[in-house]
Amino acid sequence: AEPGEFTKRAFLNGRIDLSKAEAVADIINSKNDFALKSSINQLKGFVSDQIIQMRREILHHIAYIESALDDPENISLDGYSENLNLIVNNLIVQIDKLLASGNYGKILKEGINTVIVGKPNAGKSSLLNTLIGEEKAIVTNIAGTTRDIIEETIHIKGIQFNLIDTAGICITDNEVEKIGIEKAKKY
Repeated sequence: AEPGEFTKRAFLNGRIDLSKAEAVADIINSKNDFALKSSINQLKGFVSDQIIQMRREILHHIAYIESALDDPENISLDGYSENLNLIVNNLIVQIDKLLASGNYGKILKEGINTVIVGKPNAGKSSLLNTLIGEEKAIVTNIAGTTRDIIEETIHIKGIQFNLIDTAGICITDNEVEKIGIEKAKKY
């Protein structure tokens, strides 16, 4: 079997949904404990179950409205629009929570991008070196030593931080330094 083939077959045969299939890949590729726990919850159906429940509720109300339209003598829609408005607003809140949890899951999976930015010779590269525990960035007393982006990853209490050391922000005539400053501003 190719890597991921059994998961692919389970998805194609309707045994698992896309959310669970993605969770399998996320479990395999998780880089920290938080990402692993989040992916396991997704595999258990945390996201799928909520979406299924919301879909059921929507379908129930669609069926009720269609029934009332087909049989207006026996099924009344009086006051139903106010009730439906509350239900829709509640569903919107639930969807917003799911979307926010997706962003949280993305942060857990990919880490928190942390840009180290400031003036030249403010200690940005020294801070990077201290945090990663090695001399990755060149540190001198000459302003403009760091001209390109230096990226490193660290874990603090199970959370991944993607550290990004940048060139010092200043006004300069040096073309190479200007490129580094623009990159720093972009990040």
